[in-house]
Amino acid sequence: MWGVPTCGGQAKASGAIDLGAYNLDGMIKYVQKAEQLGIEGLLMGVGYHTPDPLAIVGQLLANSKHIKLMVAYRAGAISPTLFTQMINTLSFQGQDRLALNLLAGISPAEQKYYGDFLGHDQRYARLNEFIDVCRQFWANKGPVDYQGEHYQIEQGQLSLAYQGGGHPDLFLSGNSDVSRQTAIDHNCTWLRYSDTAENIAKSAAPALAQGIGVGIRMSVIVRPTRQEALDEIDRMMSGADLEWKGFLDKYVKSCDSVAVKSTFELAEKAKNDWLNDVLWTGAIPFRGGPALALVGSPDEVAEYIMEYKKAGVSTFLFSGWPQLQEMEYFAELVIPKVRQLEQQLALATA
Repeated sequence: MWGVPTCGGQAKASGAIDLGAYNLDGMIKYVQKAEQLGIEGLLMGVGYHTPDPLAIVGQLLANSKHIKLMVAYRAGAISPTLFTQMINTLSFQGQDRLALNLLAGISPAEQKYYGDFLGHDQRYARLNEFIDVCRQFWANKGPVDYQGEHYQIEQGQLSLAYQGGGHPDLFLSGNSDVSRQTAIDHNCTWLRYSDTAENIAKSAAPALAQGIGVGIRMSVIVRPTRQEALDEIDRMMSGADLEWKGFLDKYVKSCDSVAVKSTFELAEKAKNDWLNDVLWTGAIPFRGGPALALVGSPDEVAEYIMEYKKAGVSTFLFSGWPQLQEMEYFAELVIPKVRQLEQQLALATA
């Protein structure tokens, strides 16, 4: 899977993000190109700096044919009843092509923009209740009664069920133990920011032991040769916007997210911006948690993806700079290599 840029995607990893930029026609073309490239799914992020993904996804579904669209949503802004009704309505535009990336929120300061003053663990407790209510509506077994700390529902009814029955694929984001446990409790794929394959294996083990899928979100920089990939890093980091870096650093200090803080700690501890031969941290101070990048030749990138797969990762959510160009490189150079390695592994273990 890949992310959907709201304005075409930044050309380099070290410049300021154009906050609030929005180009719907460009997003539609991006989704259609991703379909042509064989990308399985796309994520629409959430935050004060982006357009609302729920308001966009219907247009993207209507202008695509088979690609899955994942909507990020932070519980708390609207009731779970209304949210379920909105998702059920959207499901009729895209049949079984919707997925949800559920979050508790990463910044108390940003949450307050929306009138939300709960702390980290309280937000997860609310998210837990939110999913409970949504699942009861999706089960469609009659009126929903719910008495929780954050939500009280009395004889809740929705005439419009999710298209085809069931519910969208559910992903729950976070790097914390409580996020992983919430994913386990609700049978959601646990989606976290990346790390080395060894560390991912350790953190994923409790989820995998319970039969829960594990996904990672990160960036990728691949070129026909390793030197070309390194040259691309030099190009992207030239003329770095230090004022933007200072702005992001201040924002991160306001966060209580384990995912955000742990990724920035990786960057601080990395030796010359590298965790190993293929994991580069240099863009993290400018782009945040998803910017830990898998860098190298097609063989190097594909082989390390297989290391992640051995660690139990089943979902990969990538981004790059510029987004469309990097996605094209990945589809052309890496996906065939990964498929070949998967076939070799299957034959070896048959």
